[in-house]
Amino acid sequence: MPLDATSPALDALLIGTALEMELSARDLQVAERRYHLIAEHLQRPTSRLRPYMDQALVYAQGSRAIGATIVDGASDDRFDLDAILEFATPFGWTPRRVLDELCDAFQGFPDVRNIVRCTRCIQLQFAFMHLDITPMDPFREPRQERAGNIYHSPDDKSDARFSVNPYGFAQWFRQHVTMPHPQFADQLRQMRSRMAVPDRIVRGTIMADAEIDRLPPPTNPLRDAPQVIALKLMKRYLNLRYAKRDLKRPVSIYLSKVAVEVPLSSFGLCAQLESYAAELDHRMSLALATGQWPEERNPAFPSENFNDRWPKTNQDMKVFQADLRHLMAELARARQSELTEIQKIFDVLFGERVTEKAVRGYLDTIPEAATASAYERGKGYVTTPALLLPSTSAAAQVSKAPAHHFHTGFLRP
Repeated sequence: MPLDATSPALDALLIGTALEMELSARDLQVAERRYHLIAEHLQRPTSRLRPYMDQALVYAQGSRAIGATIVDGASDDRFDLDAILEFATPFGWTPRRVLDELCDAFQGFPDVRNIVRCTRCIQLQFAFMHLDITPMDPFREPRQERAGNIYHSPDDKSDARFSVNPYGFAQWFRQHVTMPHPQFADQLRQMRSRMAVPDRIVRGTIMADAEIDRLPPPTNPLRDAPQVIALKLMKRYLNLRYAKRDLKRPVSIYLSKVAVEVPLSSFGLCAQLESYAAELDHRMSLALATGQWPEERNPAFPSENFNDRWPKTNQDMKVFQADLRHLMAELARARQSELTEIQKIFDVLFGERVTEKAVRGYLDTIPEAATASAYERGKGYVTTPALLLPSTSAAAQVSKAPAHHFHTGFLRP
């Protein structure tokens, strides 16, 4: 089918844009290696925290746990990853001391360029990426799996603890995301291989390059689900919109929960993204009209409020709502545009220039019999019903890191 003013080009460009934002297999391997180094580093003989690490856990949280990691797009292709460090707090330690001690213990971490002690985490900054490590004090047994308190210690010395369960949320997300049909995922794999996602972390800039190369290629079926792709596109769009603002953007975990609550659209990826933006817009309108601000709860741990730090003011919601409406208006304009104009629109929205070759690479994976009836101008990619059925694959399991005294559990990438 010719790539002109038709909606299949629109959806193919959205898919190509999302793939351009991904990390390469090697980048993900580097990230996994650094997760493992957390264990090794805190157990080294000179670590003051070594006596408290025997029963500790370290595992991915946030975008890494749900397959939604992207490059930032607004700052040197930097990407961030999040980890939980779960260990019992020594008796009498305040939140401030936990964070201060952990910051000191990470000194000398391999390849690190800078270490920042943040309000709730320790940030390890590397070339082209950073790793946020949040310490958590597990609840005493019996408890809900991996629930506990995280530490909050801002500059004004108003220390606090917050009860959370990021692991439970990641499991809930995996159970509720609608997985694509294997044929759709296979088409994405083919397009991904043709596009050759570049390495963001330059070879020779890490100490364990040879070991990284021996790691198996990482996979995460969640990353190909339309709800997750829409989430990635939304995150990148907001990254660019907020890059020069002195405002806090909506928190990622809030965006993630809403993304999976938006039903899978039968009209394709553009429609999925539009529905997602419209749902967020509706929630902002309701909050502004009623004065009842968003208070999104962790479905796996209802006492945890994802919006405890956003929004702070009505202005936060109004700015966010204006962004959502701008996104929907530009997608509507793209629906009526030819391929070259769609590329220009997406270049502004997402900061990626996806080529016609990438679009053709995707469309060539679709059976000819399907393409004749699978598209409608102005509606997007209308896939066959079979491609939208939920997958029966089980949720990914947490596996153990290589044997050492530090007990680790990883949500596989």
